[in-house]
Amino acid sequence: MQNTLRWTVLAAAIAVNAVGNVVLNGTWLGILVSSLAGAVVLAVVADYVIRGRRRT
Repeated sequence: MQNTLRWTVLAAAIAVNAVGNVVLNGTWLGILVSSLAGAVVLAVVADYVIRGRRRT
């Protein structure tokens, strides 16, 4: 995964999480959205740490 795509996915996941928390506050769907967005953020950060920053 290239750095540009990595940070775009990270920003999108954080934005979805923030909007989901505001719109779906306290519902089971809000918890699901937060969990999935959090998993995406963790996966992107893990990818960055494991593979490291590549220079192209």
